Amino acid sequence: LVLGLLGRITGADVPHIGPWPDGRAWALVLTHDVEHAAGYEFVRHVMQLEERLGYRSAWFFVPERDYRVEAELLDELRADGFEVGLHGLRHDGRDMESATFRRRLPAMRRYAKEWGAVGFRAPATHRSWELMPELGLDYDTSYRDIFRYEPQAGGCCSIQPFFIDELIELPITMPMDHTIFEILGEEDESRWLEKAQWLRERGGMALLL
Repeated sequence: LVLGLLGRITGADVPHIGPWPDGRAWALVLTHDVEHAAGYEFVRHVMQLEERLGYRSAWFFVPERDYRVEAELLDELRADGFEVGLHGLRHDGRDMESATFRRRLPAMRRYAKEWGAVGFRAPATHRSWELMPELGLDYDTSYRDIFRYEPQAGGCCSIQPFFIDELIELPITMPMDHTIFEILGEEDESRWLEKAQWLRERGGMALLL
């Protein structure tokens, strides 16, 4: 907005540093949260679909849930260019409570190390600005640019990555499938396409969960 106003005043585009490397104009990031055994059963199916379409995504697993994260699956994901991430410890609504988080922190760090995970997403995006850097991972992706229909209100108002101390935050900038189809009652992918186009025009990051 500020750059646009300056451009109108001066009658010329304001020079700025492009946010993406190698002359790229925008970014697309695909992610999945695997929260239950029913979803875990579909991981390979979705992997194969994405591979056929030429995409790779990040998969966030819950280590102590109703499914066992198999080392063989993690090896397959990494070997095929996908990424493995950590999605809390138990996803029971308590992972991000301050006292519980610190009790569970050693286990979360252990799983992240075993899996080779460098990214984190807070369960149900119950995020904490103060706690998440304590995980010691490279990035978090628990914030949304706009939080209208989420359990914890308050979006970050950013369509670009930013830092939380030494932790890189990759905000979720695309609407959730549950929001589109269950809450808003939409019948097709139009909302996703509209938001992706909006982000692309502004050099943003389209991060889809």
